[in-house]
Amino acid sequence: MSRLKKYSSIAVLAVVFVIALCVVLWAHQQYVVPIIMYHKVDDTADVSKLSVCPRSFESQIHFLKAHNYNAVKLEDVPDLMEKGPLPRKTIAITFDDGYENNYTCAYPVLKKYGIPATIFIVPALVGTEGYLTWDQIVEMSESGVITIGSHTMTHAWLPDLPEQKLDIEVFDSKRAIEGHLRKEVSSFSYPLGGFNSHVRDKVIKAGYKIAVATNPGKNYPNHDLFAMKRLRISRTSDNLFVFWIEISGFYTWLKEHRDED
Repeated sequence: MSRLKKYSSIAVLAVVFVIALCVVLWAHQQYVVPIIMYHKVDDTADVSKLSVCPRSFESQIHFLKAHNYNAVKLEDVPDLMEKGPLPRKTIAITFDDGYENNYTCAYPVLKKYGIPATIFIVPALVGTEGYLTWDQIVEMSESGVITIGSHTMTHAWLPDLPEQKLDIEVFDSKRAIEGHLRKEVSSFSYPLGGFNSHVRDKVIKAGYKIAVATNPGKNYPNHDLFAMKRLRISRTSDNLFVFWIEISGFYTWLKEHRDED
């Protein structure tokens, strides 16, 4: 090989290496720890975007277990992030609103596979038709599989509330749940994903360790511990290939650049 060809080959390899390095660095910047969001697990998935049918839910949880995903408790995420980047295939599972089918349909599956999850409840709705009872909530909390978080006192839209009512939703909901569970409540979910800097500050002052939103937008930090981005799981995730893409850690970037701000 002539000296010119040798140098040309080295130059090509160098360019390929630089491009590959740039791709890796770019991918690292776009990666978002997948926090998935469920609401109902029942047979209304054909008519409700908030529902996942029980068969699909079990298939998804089995997929996580069979493919060695590191399912962690949401409230453990802050401590894990302090130690450095979370390993790939780390995932956290959440449920919003506290529907009764979280106990009857989701909880047995999560126990079966040993996969932890957080259920965000609304104290004012506990015991009403279609929602969890305190006995069910306490049982799940004591199991070690389910962690209970606050979804405010009444499921209010927080950004528009006056100061006193905002305190009730953020502070009093925490106290109410802790009074029943006899343990600390450290996670919070913004109803409908609604928050602003003032609401976020209230959540911090109330003593929560982590809070989740839905989709704050592509201009919002990926790993703000008090507005963590989540992915809603719906009927489209019945297809496990779609589910796999959604939990890859890069789907948030794809979704944010697909949707309009």
